[in-house]
Amino acid sequence: MSIGTLAAIPSGGQRPAQIPIPTSATTAMPQLLKLGPAGEIPKNIAETVLIPVGMVAKAYENLNAGGANFDGYILYQSKMRPRQVLAFFKASLPDAGWHLYDASVTKGQDVILASKAGNNGFYWEVGIKDPYPAKSSAYELQLRILQVSFS
Repeated sequence: MSIGTLAAIPSGGQRPAQIPIPTSATTAMPQLLKLGPAGEIPKNIAETVLIPVGMVAKAYENLNAGGANFDGYILYQSKMRPRQVLAFFKASLPDAGWHLYDASVTKGQDVILASKAGNNGFYWEVGIKDPYPAKSSAYELQLRILQVSFS
């Protein structure tokens, strides 16, 4: 399901994105729901994590290990270059209602972090980490999502 190519993606009443989304987007919801039991990631969180069309999920990891707060990641592969992938998330997360609070795009480690209130009473964080070369002239990156606890 393709959602859009520019800032025309609905933002739930938020103001439009300041940066046009540089490629076609789709929701990561189907992949996010594979990380845990149904309903563990609230719908208003899962449906607003967008990924570039053509990005392929290669591995899923639930890091909860019996913990109280959700923590997991998806390893994606993309033909897009790392800077293109990071530019995509830097534009799409704020437009989908996420508060982008770190976009450390440097040579050492590239990280984008954003937070959003879930409709389950918890805040959630999503992080995009280190796109790096993989086999077949593709790049891999980690999309991590976790439930934040302030206790």
